[in-house]
Amino acid sequence: MRFAVLLSVCVSLATTSLCEGKEFSRVRDLPCLKLGATELDAILMETNAFIDVANGSEDSGWDIVKLTIDGQNIEIPHLSQASSVAFPNEVFGFSYTYQQTSKPISLVTIDLSDSLRRVSVSGESADRVEALSKLLEKDFRRYATVVGGVRFRRVVGVCLSMVFLTSLMISSTYYWKNRSRGALGVLICSAVGFSLVLLVPWNRFVAGFVLYQSYSPFFLVRHAREIFLLCLVAALIGIPLSYFLARRRSNG
Repeated sequence: MRFAVLLSVCVSLATTSLCEGKEFSRVRDLPCLKLGATELDAILMETNAFIDVANGSEDSGWDIVKLTIDGQNIEIPHLSQASSVAFPNEVFGFSYTYQQTSKPISLVTIDLSDSLRRVSVSGESADRVEALSKLLEKDFRRYATVVGGVRFRRVVGVCLSMVFLTSLMISSTYYWKNRSRGALGVLICSAVGFSLVLLVPWNRFVAGFVLYQSYSPFFLVRHAREIFLLCLVAALIGIPLSYFLARRRSNG
């Protein structure tokens, strides 16, 4: 009987010891993002405050930030505010890492780039890990954009290129033979649309992630992405519209 009780106590202590050392992890993928440095500062400060409460004010963990500028990664240890860093007006890659072993929150990773946006939280407290990951996801989703990213640009770019190029070839051939106004309108819209697809730096205007040092006060600069997208849609709609208007005139 005593042996059974002793065995039960040993098993209980071993189980408790294993549970205490167990790490919980939560990974959340984010949509395309567009935000300013001061807005990112607010998220980082809120994250650090959460970690201080979870781990204690005496926490001695370390953190590091990486910025991707012109294809080069720049590491900044112990960054307090992103707005204090002298980087170009636009940055398309940012990562933040906090680490301290054997804590309720032991690892926080924020990866923001053109191809991947993800937050990862690990620690010994499942509740704290889940709460912080939800908080980060909620904060970042405020700055989500509808379109952007490498996959979006590739798929849409290939489709639009085929549409505009095919329309350009057909309309130019038809106009050369018949000198039709309808074909001329289709030809112009096709040429404008195809030029926009090829010449506009869509990796900048439709990036999966972009961080601004400060928003431009000029309307055209600040909304250049929306303006180019609107022009592209207008050129796309203009192709069938030009054809049907010309056909209506000829029938009338």
